[in-house]
Amino acid sequence: MDRRFYLFLCMAFGITWGVGGLALLIWTVWPERRFSSANPMYYLAAYGPSIAAFTVIDRSEGWAGVNRLLHRLIPNHVSLPWYPIVLIGYPAIAIAAGWFADPDILGRIPRWNQLLLMLAASFVSDAGPVGEEFGWRGFALPALLRRRPPLVAALILGAIWFAWHLPTFFISTLTQSQLSIPLFAINSLALSVIMTSLFLRTRGDLLLMILFHLMGNNCVGIFHVPFKVELAAEVLIAVLIVCFGGFRAVPERTRGGAK
Repeated sequence: MDRRFYLFLCMAFGITWGVGGLALLIWTVWPERRFSSANPMYYLAAYGPSIAAFTVIDRSEGWAGVNRLLHRLIPNHVSLPWYPIVLIGYPAIAIAAGWFADPDILGRIPRWNQLLLMLAASFVSDAGPVGEEFGWRGFALPALLRRRPPLVAALILGAIWFAWHLPTFFISTLTQSQLSIPLFAINSLALSVIMTSLFLRTRGDLLLMILFHLMGNNCVGIFHVPFKVELAAEVLIAVLIVCFGGFRAVPERTRGGAK
């Protein structure tokens, strides 16, 4: 594997775990400065993968490489049909699964005027999608796909993605601390399979990766789908992708990312 890939991983983990560790130390000394989404250090930690990706690309390729990465935020003609699937279809599947588990879930979904505002606000308040995806699907996935079959690349990245989140399970002020570690590991692998398939079918559309990550988080946070129910839907989708050739539509050329 390209040494830049390992440099990226060292930086992504180093920034996130280092800032998180420092924040926890500060929290120990000054309990009022707890480590949560209201703490600026939380955002710095959450943006570790994206910061690492931009840094590595800038040092190795200069502005031309950074520009190629940013250019992938522009939807292309292949990816446009996938936007309603990600923005409407995926949440609809999760909500439908939630309805089978709990019919009252529909009553807890915000009204349309509130929902649109909450979705727009989540794009800014949720640090995960933008803070992570320039790194995971912007840099790391293209690097893995150049040397591994899609399913293997997806599982490797899913395992890395899960490992990067590990400290959050031991910080009581973060939402991951309320989740099962084994189930979250399965969640990371399933989502990585789904997103790798989307990546290949859309020629690496990075905006779509960010939006899919955001909608996945919003299914639990805004639409109130139980995590276990959403996980079951994700696993089912991932299994269908693997069984029915969801990795076959590989573009002739993947734009941007690591070489």
